[in-house]
Amino acid sequence: MSFSSRSCAISKCALLFSVLLVLALPARGQAPAAVSPTVAAQSLEDRWYQLSLGGKPCGSFHEWVERQGETIRSMTETEMSVGRMGQGVTLRTKTTFEETARGVPLRAEIVKTSGAAPVRCTWTFTATDMEIADEQADRRTVQRRPLPAPGWLPPYAADEFVRHRLASGAKELRYVTLDPESGPDAVQVESVLKGSTDAEVDGRTVRVTEWSTKTSLIERPSAEFMSSDGVLVRSTTDLGVGILESRLTTRAIATAATAPVEIMARTFISLTGNARALSGSRHAELEVTAKDSVLATLPSAGAQVFSRTGAGAARVMIDADASSIAPPADVADARFTRASVMADSDDPAIRALAQKSLIGCAALPLARAEALRSAVNRYITNKNLASGFATASEAVKSRSGDCTEHAVLLCALLRTQGIPARVASGLLYVPQSGAIHNAYGWHMWTQAIIDGKWVDFDAVLAPDGPRFDASHILTGLSAADGASIDSDLSRIVDLMGDTAIEVRSIDGKPVAASKGSSK
Repeated sequence: MSFSSRSCAISKCALLFSVLLVLALPARGQAPAAVSPTVAAQSLEDRWYQLSLGGKPCGSFHEWVERQGETIRSMTETEMSVGRMGQGVTLRTKTTFEETARGVPLRAEIVKTSGAAPVRCTWTFTATDMEIADEQADRRTVQRRPLPAPGWLPPYAADEFVRHRLASGAKELRYVTLDPESGPDAVQVESVLKGSTDAEVDGRTVRVTEWSTKTSLIERPSAEFMSSDGVLVRSTTDLGVGILESRLTTRAIATAATAPVEIMARTFISLTGNARALSGSRHAELEVTAKDSVLATLPSAGAQVFSRTGAGAARVMIDADASSIAPPADVADARFTRASVMADSDDPAIRALAQKSLIGCAALPLARAEALRSAVNRYITNKNLASGFATASEAVKSRSGDCTEHAVLLCALLRTQGIPARVASGLLYVPQSGAIHNAYGWHMWTQAIIDGKWVDFDAVLAPDGPRFDASHILTGLSAADGASIDSDLSRIVDLMGDTAIEVRSIDGKPVAASKGSSK
């Protein structure tokens, strides 16, 4: 059983919603072993999986492991085609993780393609920390992060750990690792044996054990079916918009052409009461509940205050004109002001757009932030859903995109002026969108620190109107620094398909429930 196959369904969550899917090591401080280019690589594992969502094929997952001298490389390739209200988007990710045969991490590389050009992230490990370099075209940003607490395992070491535990008859597995597709934060994995059954693999029946696996990335468990030699045969994860399944198969079947699987239309949350007055409103009171009675804690930041009323319920208050005190740690956090691979504020075209947009603008930070918000709305003239998650500089070049491009471009423009900024993800009330009406849909906007407070700015809203309104629900925040954006926004997966919203009041007026107003 390999780490990457066991994590297939979970790590795909991060890839799918970017926008977005494990461990005490001796001699960690030793110098990386040199690998002679004349040493032939030995293949240790090579497997293909077909991915499907809601019963429809949507892509492939390829994992293989090779050894060259004392270096072991665990590699994966993922490709998924999804639909966004009729527009297809293909998401591709390649990862490589190098470690020594003794389990010492050396280097990892992640290449993601969701915008016009791939984004490459390289991790270089030392005895105490890791250097993270994000690159796109000729732009490169570097940051350092501490290693996870001692006891974590790189991919192949995790593979060996699990194999040994299975051979000893273990019924529970617990370990900590890093998942390159989900960012540099440690991932805790827990698997519990549920029983055994038969499974079909390319026309033959094999005996498998069933495991329920949870990770710290999302709350929802995956069902994983393992062969007697520890190979993942099949896994399923309920993403709320359908069951994401990976199934062991041949390369030909895994890579067969597939039509994009529509997911965006499935993510809307319908309302039972007519809430059309939300659009443009200044105040709203909502009741948010989890259908499984376990509601994740949402942020209280910017215009939003989240108050839990029970394990599975909460009151959410939105005051579009309000802001929240920025903690000292946020004010001092360099991630909110420096250029990143996603919010590449050092790009000359972005700096030129900022300068042009602020001609004649007052020097006050709030006035400048509002001027930039309006400028983004006017600048992005081709508003569409064709981009997966483009960088700010890509949005400047194409002048196209949806809410993610608006949010990331505004974030970058604000940073050119020294205004700390981050992206916010959540929900936006949608009166009508095709066959969808009176519902909340997933959305992204921007927050900036103005006079010591986090303030919301939505560049999708009309340029001559208010910067924000009470039709938003905040679910996640990210520095858009490339290293953490997937894990920062992974809360979306926990909420999809499991959340009910009741609008209690809009601008102080109660909202009565009515039938026939949902989609």
